[in-house]
Amino acid sequence: MTSRYAHPEQLVTTPRIAGLAAHRNGPVVVLRQEPAPDGKRFVKHAWSVLRDGAPVQLTHDENGVQEVRPTGSGAVHFTSERPVPGEDAKRTRLWLLPGHGEASPVLDAPNGISNLQLGGGRVFFVSGLHPGARGAADEFARNREIHDRREETGVSAVLYDHAPIRYWDHDLPAAQDALWFLDPSGRVRRVELPTGRLLDYSVAPDGTWLLATIGTLLPRGVQRSQLWRVPVSGDDVADPDGVAPPGPQLLHDSAEAESWDCDEVSPDGTRVLLTRERLWRDGVNMALSLWVHDVATGAETEVVPADEHWAHEGRWIDDESFVCTADHKGRGIVLRVHCPRDGQPRVVVEAGGDGQDWTYSSVQPAGDDLVGLRASYAHPAELVRWPVGAGAVAEGKGVAASSNGLAEPETVGGLVPEDTVPGHLEEVTTTAADGTEIRAWLALPVDEHTGPHPLLVFVHGGPWGSSNQWSWRWNPWPFVARGYAVLLPDPAISTGYGQSMIERGQQELGGAPFDDVMALTEAATARADVDPARQALLGGSYGGYMANWVATHTEDRFRCIVTHASLWNLDSMGATTDNTVWREALEPAQAAVYSPHRFVERIRVPLLVIHGDKDYRVPIAQGLELWSDLQLRTTVAGHRFLYYPDEGHWILKPANARTWYETVLAFLAEHVLDEDWTRPELLG
Repeated sequence: MTSRYAHPEQLVTTPRIAGLAAHRNGPVVVLRQEPAPDGKRFVKHAWSVLRDGAPVQLTHDENGVQEVRPTGSGAVHFTSERPVPGEDAKRTRLWLLPGHGEASPVLDAPNGISNLQLGGGRVFFVSGLHPGARGAADEFARNREIHDRREETGVSAVLYDHAPIRYWDHDLPAAQDALWFLDPSGRVRRVELPTGRLLDYSVAPDGTWLLATIGTLLPRGVQRSQLWRVPVSGDDVADPDGVAPPGPQLLHDSAEAESWDCDEVSPDGTRVLLTRERLWRDGVNMALSLWVHDVATGAETEVVPADEHWAHEGRWIDDESFVCTADHKGRGIVLRVHCPRDGQPRVVVEAGGDGQDWTYSSVQPAGDDLVGLRASYAHPAELVRWPVGAGAVAEGKGVAASSNGLAEPETVGGLVPEDTVPGHLEEVTTTAADGTEIRAWLALPVDEHTGPHPLLVFVHGGPWGSSNQWSWRWNPWPFVARGYAVLLPDPAISTGYGQSMIERGQQELGGAPFDDVMALTEAATARADVDPARQALLGGSYGGYMANWVATHTEDRFRCIVTHASLWNLDSMGATTDNTVWREALEPAQAAVYSPHRFVERIRVPLLVIHGDKDYRVPIAQGLELWSDLQLRTTVAGHRFLYYPDEGHWILKPANARTWYETVLAFLAEHVLDEDWTRPELLG
C-alpha cells in the first residue's frame, strides 16, 4: 500500500496530534488537528485519554477548539469560536464541559481568550483591554462597549505609542493584552500588572499569586523583559488578619545581556522554575539554562546549566523534582531533575537518549504517570505514558526497559492513523574543519528506487534547533517517494550538542554553519547510493538564509536552490523584523560580512523564492528585495517566486501547504531531474 506521506494532498490532510494538556490528578486531554469540513482550514478537537480504554472524542463542532485545560474532577475548560444558539457571529468564548453532559458557554470576551491557566478554583486567561476601558468601574463591560463601537463603525486603525507593533504573523491589536481571572462565583476581575506588555505568566496552585514576564523597552527601543511576582486578590479569597497583600515584587530587571522567564510553580507553592536566556547580540552568544527560585528567601539555584543541555518545558512531579526536555545529538531526551532543599541538584535521563531515535515534548505528570508526546523523522507525534520514576528502575520490575536501560514508554493508540514512511533513515557523520564531529540524518528511498539517488539538502531554521523530529511543513518523505535522498544536517548553532556547538557559529552566520553544511553534504555525496551530479539545497528562515548564502558562494555546486522566508539583506533585516533584539545581533559586524545580498552577482543557478506577506519575523521586504536582485543583477534563467498573500512565516492552510510541496517538487524535477516544468494544478 502506498504511504499517505508520499503524496502532498494526503500528507497535509492527515490528522495529527497538535497538543497535550494533563492535570496532575490524572485527567489527560489531547488536541487532534484535522481539516475542517470545508477543507479550507484546520481545526482541533479535544480527546480524553483514560488510563484504560480507547481515547474518546470530547468536541465535535466544526469550529473546533483552541485551548483545553482539564480539571482534577474530569471537567474540561476549553476555548472555541463555536456560536451560541441564536448567534451567527464567531468570537472566542470560554466553555466548560462537565464530566458528564454537554458543554456550556461560560464567558464571552470580545477581544478573544487565550493562555488558560487554573489556580485555586479560578480560571485565568489573557484578553485584550482597550486603553479607554482601563480604570472604568466595570472594565470588562466598558471594554465590550469600545470593541462593539469599533466594529459598528468599521474602524481598523491602531494608535501605538511604543514598539513592538507586530508579532510573528499578526499586528498587535488596539486592545492590549491584559490578564484576567474568573472566580468561582462567575465574576471577572483583572490582575493589575506592572507597566509593560504581558509576555507570559504562571499561576501558583492556590491562585493567590503569579509570576509575570513583562516586556519593556530600553531607551533605544530595544525589547527586553522583567520578571515580577504579583499578588492576586479577589472576593473569593480573604486576606489573613485583614492585612492587604504586598504589591508586585520585581525579581529580575531588564538587562543588556539576559532575560528571565517564568515556568511552573511547585505543587506546594514554595518554589518556581525559571528559564534564564543569555541574549544573542554582537559578541554575545545565546545560552539557555533552568533555575529554581525559592519564594520565601529569593535564593536561586542553577539546576540545568547551558553547557550540556538547553532544557525547557519544566514541569514539577512533586515539590523536590521535575521533568524537562532537551535536544540531544539529533534526538531528544527527558530529564528528571532532583533538587532537594538541603542538597545538590541531580540530573538523570528519564527517557530517550542513546539507543532511541525519539524526540520528546510536552512531558508532564498525570496521576502516577508521566505523559508526553514523542516523534522522530520516521514517525509523527504520538502520545506515550510511563510510570513516574520508571526511567530509573531496573529491568525485571514490571516495567519494560529499552536498549539503554531506561523504561520504554507505552504508546497510546487510537488518536491518529498509523502508516509507514516510504523509505528509511540512516546517519551521516563527518569531522568539521575545526575537528568537531558533526552529523545528519539521511532519508533514503525504498528498494524500488535504484540508486544512485539525487540528493536534496534541507537546512533547518532557528538557527537554534535540530533536525531531530517529524515536521508536517518540511517533510522529507514526499521527496523520498520520488526517488530523492534527503540530507537533514545539524550544523554549528544547532541544539543538542552542548553550548560549544552554539559558540562555534553564533557570531558567523555564514561561517562555520556553512562549512558544516557543505562538509556533511560532501560526506553524503561520497556514498555509492548518492548521485554527485544531481543535487539541490533547500532551507527556510535561517535555513533560507543559508540557502541564499550557499547560492552566492558555491556557483553551480547545486543545480538549484529553494529559499523560503529567508534573510537576504542583513542591513535592513534588523530594522524591519518584529524582533528588535536581532538588530543588536546582526548589526554591524554580521551584516558587513555575512549578508548574502552583497554577493548576488555570484549566483549561477535558478532560485525558487517562497515568502508570505504576513511574515513579520522575516518581513516580505526580504523576499521582494531578493526577487528584485535576481531579476536585475543575475543572468540566470528560471527563477520563480511563490508568493502567499495570506500566510506568515509558516504556510499553514491545507491547500496552500499542498501547493508549497507541489511547486517545490515541480521546480526540483525541472532542474535536478531534467524534466519538463509542470505547473501545479491549484495555481491555475
